[in-house]
Amino acid sequence: MNLLDDPDQEVYRHVQNKLVSLGPSIIPSLESFWENSFDPVLHERIEDLIHQIQFNLVCQDLKEWSASSHQNLLQGAILVARYQYPELDSQKIISQVERLRKEIWLEMNYNLTPLEQVNVFNHVLFSLHNFSPNTINIHDPQNAYLNILLETKKGNPISLGILYLVLGQSLKMPVLGVNLPQHFVVSYHKNMLAGSESEQEVRSGVLFYINPFNKGIIFSREDISLFLKKLKLENQPEFYLPCDNRIIINQLITSLIHSYELAGVALKVRELSYLRELIGTAA
Repeated sequence: MNLLDDPDQEVYRHVQNKLVSLGPSIIPSLESFWENSFDPVLHERIEDLIHQIQFNLVCQDLKEWSASSHQNLLQGAILVARYQYPELDSQKIISQVERLRKEIWLEMNYNLTPLEQVNVFNHVLFSLHNFSPNTINIHDPQNAYLNILLETKKGNPISLGILYLVLGQSLKMPVLGVNLPQHFVVSYHKNMLAGSESEQEVRSGVLFYINPFNKGIIFSREDISLFLKKLKLENQPEFYLPCDNRIIINQLITSLIHSYELAGVALKVRELSYLRELIGTAA
């Protein structure tokens, strides 16, 4: 560590690579070294090292998540939040989501019709807990991070959609994500999908769609067609059909890339683009 402020770039690169290779276990020592130094150059180098170590860990975990047989949506959203908040308490997020789930469950009656169930769900999430879209600053990257959504109760279409899906699926509601151009919505099906259904069976099984970005308003296939027409886009089957969790997390990262592009933060754009590549799904 005493070589971190060496003016010889070759020496510094060697030291940097060695420290990064040690992984997260070296971070407390780096932080202690930072606290005992007053050299701004050394501070910057240590901060860069810690960030690289933490970023490598997120890359590794996200790659393992993508390669697993079942990509847990909540875990995927937590991993993306850890990119910006590496000290994130994952268990705190899980507990917050579980409390929301229990509150909705206590109000839910499974003898209700699908529309009535959705109305109960929406009432608890949007009326009692006041989750809402951040329409004032929709391109703020903070809108996409699940931990910030749970704290501020404001998000963008994809973060609100992920929360809606995580809660709905945990309550055994047959809801799935639909990745629309410039938007993200939820489809409600006649039954839970087994994964072996044909495209036609999936399509015919959609009862209606839900827009979490607009307080869970319910709409139809025809409304999607009108939306696409306004965007001057041709109808594509995937615009009406559910997508898997890998695509949803891909879209979450894509929304962050767009926000950081608008903010001119090139480093985050590069790093998030790399994370997106790790998932293995084209944007």
